[in-house]
Amino acid sequence: MTRCAGARITVLDENFVDILLPSTPRVRRYNMDQHFNSRYGELLAENGLCFLVETFTEDGSTTILFDAGLTADVVLHNAHRLGVDLHEVEAVVLSHGHPDHFGGINGVLAAIGHPTPVFAHPDAFDPRMIVKPHTTLPMINIGLTREGIREAGGHLIEARGSVPLGPGLHTSGEMETVTDFEHEAPRGRLCVHDGGRVEADEINDHQVLGIDVEGHGLIVIDPCGHRGVISSIEHMRGLTGTDTLHGVLGGFHTGHPGISANRIDNTAKALAAYEPAFVAPMHCSGFPMKKAVADLLPDAFDIFTAGTVISVGDVPADTRTWR
Repeated sequence: MTRCAGARITVLDENFVDILLPSTPRVRRYNMDQHFNSRYGELLAENGLCFLVETFTEDGSTTILFDAGLTADVVLHNAHRLGVDLHEVEAVVLSHGHPDHFGGINGVLAAIGHPTPVFAHPDAFDPRMIVKPHTTLPMINIGLTREGIREAGGHLIEARGSVPLGPGLHTSGEMETVTDFEHEAPRGRLCVHDGGRVEADEINDHQVLGIDVEGHGLIVIDPCGHRGVISSIEHMRGLTGTDTLHGVLGGFHTGHPGISANRIDNTAKALAAYEPAFVAPMHCSGFPMKKAVADLLPDAFDIFTAGTVISVGDVPADTRTWR
């Protein structure tokens, strides 16, 4: 498969804002200098994820959104503060049908302002619920509808397999969990498939994004870790034919109550074995996962809050207004 010459990833929505974190040689951060400057203003955070992903070749660039946050309000607010022009977005990829990843989709599509391909797995639209001992959360994806996407200007493309989005840029398509320790998951998740069958929700719609950068290797964005971040990395290595893992970021799904220290420790050790340049556990990863990665990979560990920008490879100068 072809590679891109460089990639830039901007975090438009994440669970945290931290204005005290400085920029580093690896990442550019929106911090105190902007937060308290009336010319720019504060960023917002919420329990959700949205990434602006740009890839570059000698012949041009590709710009997509991966996920749409929990609400459009936060995504649009942060895009404005960060100087991101959403009209440049060429496509949107939804990782799966959970509201902290699709919640802002209709408002974001309206803001993009032109007919936009939206890639999603067909199972994302199946009704799903969470059953707990003390309560049931019915139809947690009630806000995600095919009609809503189309009315907002999205051209919906439903795919179970990998989709190439540009040179070196691919969705994963459906994946399998290939490690023993990553089969552990929160209980009580149900979905309703065709014909009204109520089954355990295996979250088959969950997808990750792979970026293959010439001379650097593979960057994997795993938004919620439902297959396990190591399984996601292995899937993308096989799909792209690229063994070298340059970096991984996103939600590793290890922050939920009941996730064992065994899964966390084994995940951190497996990540360390790749010897990546950076690892950024975000969103649903949890503090124990962050600590385990920081302990084993002190030079690679990073914190990606809302407003973080990372560039890898041959990337044009960032001309967005904040400095």
